[in-house]
Order: sequence, then C-alpha cells, then structure tokens
Amino acid sequence: MLRTFLAFGFCLACVTVSAEPPDSSSWGSVYVGGGAFGIADAPLFRSEMNTLAPGSTILNRELGQHRFSNETFEIGSGAVEFALSIHPFKRPNAPGPELRVGLCYAGTMNRSATLQRTIREPYDTLTSSQTGEQFLVDSVFRDRIWLDHSAERMGVSASLIWRTRGRWSLYGGVGFAGGPLLNARTEVRWTVSNTVEPHRDTADEEPYFGFNGEDGTDEVLEAYRNGNGWWLATNLPIGLDFQLARRGLFFSRLHLFNEVRPQMVVQGTRESGTSSSFGAQSVFGLRLCL
Repeated sequence: MLRTFLAFGFCLACVTVSAEPPDSSSWGSVYVGGGAFGIADAPLFRSEMNTLAPGSTILNRELGQHRFSNETFEIGSGAVEFALSIHPFKRPNAPGPELRVGLCYAGTMNRSATLQRTIREPYDTLTSSQTGEQFLVDSVFRDRIWLDHSAERMGVSASLIWRTRGRWSLYGGVGFAGGPLLNARTEVRWTVSNTVEPHRDTADEEPYFGFNGEDGTDEVLEAYRNGNGWWLATNLPIGLDFQLARRGLFFSRLHLFNEVRPQMVVQGTRESGTSSSFGAQSVFGLRLCL
C-alpha cells in the first residue's frame, strides 16, 4: 500500500515539475514531503481481545489466572504527503492565505496487550562443593499471550496557511486530515516455556519483557483480518521555509520546508469503537512555486 502511494506521488510530482508554469497567478505551490506521524494510540482493553481475534483457539480457553497488561505510549510511524496549493483570496499585491490540499499516508495505528501466567515450584537444592552453601532452584513455567492490532492510515489533507515574505520565511495556520484505516489485522502469539531458575522469596508473577527464546519454549502464532475503520485529525501547521536560490528559472522556485503539526486524532473501527488522542506530526520536504 505505501509503495503504491509513493509511486503515484512520485509520478505526480515529476509531471508537475516538468510542466510549464501555469498562467493563472492564483496557483501556489506543489509540496512533496515525508516525516513522522506521532500520537498516543488508545490502550487495548481485555474485552477487545476476543473481538479482534474471533475464534482464536489461544484465547478460547481458561485464562482466569493470567494477568492482563497493556501500555499506552507515543508511537511515531512514517508519513508521506503530496499536496497542491492555491491562493483563493488573492488581491493585487496581497496573495492572502494559501489553501493547500493533498493526499497523505499517515503511518500505522498500533495497539497491543498481553496475558501472562507464571508458576514457580521448588525443583532442587544445589550444594557448593567448596563452601558447602546450599542454593534453592525452582522449576518455572511461563504461559504468555501477546496480541498486536495494527492498521494503515490513508487519506486527504487540507490546510489554510499564512506566511511571511523573504528567502527565509515562517508560516502557520490550521489544518484537517482524514480517511480510511486500511489493512487492519491482528496477530496473537502464544509461548509456553519451562526453565530452571534461582529460587525467589515471592511467588508473584514476574514482569513481561517479551519473548526471549529461552530453552524449552514452544510458540504458536495466529493472524486475523479485521474490518476497515476511519480517522480524522485537526492540526496546527507551523513551519520554516527556505528558498534555494534567488536567481534561475527553476531553483528560484524551489524551496525546502520543515513543518511541525500539533494534532488531535479521532479514529474508530467496528471492533474497538471510537477513541481520541493527541500528538504531533513532522514533515520535511520540497516546495515548488508555480
């Protein structure tokens, strides 16, 4: 999906750059940029696990002794955008605000959770041949389930921006973006391991640190396709723009820009409902004035 989007955007940019400058003075610029789309995705709750993985043989068993845990953290995934702008409110000697509209790939939505159970039982007593000191060791049984749900954000973006004049310029404005959540899928991974470890004074379950490939570990993987969803974002684009050259038919029209967009994102799926979160998007790229 991302490769197809990049190929389409590259062809569009090449056609635009090679074309003659438009006669209309209301045209603005062509933007080609990439960066990161960062938000804190909503936590995945225990009740959603069976909904995201219907018919799972891993989850369809007695799990009352398993401890559930999830995490909410800032996730930054790759983003790409192609846009075209116009000056719909242009007046003599006053270009007015710039309306920018384009296509965007806004990274992936990622949500995960774990179920785990640890059973420790006395196994043996080791005696040092030099000091005679005794050490207790336990037989440790671990049963871990990890569920990961992901989907890709595709959509359109639009923003209204105001900029200063000069070779170095600042700009800011307000923007919106949104579209479908595609390629939604869920993976369920189950590992069971038996190891021998030093004795612990407490029988509490240990923290989950991931699947570390211990000796005696068995693993089962299930994958499920989920229904598509949707996402909407409001943002505040704030950027810095640099004109590459003052002279030259081509390079005087070519600019570099670096943009940051604080944003609020609302997204929803059939299986998980609607959630909202805050974050920021960063975009770096080229701007060709038309």
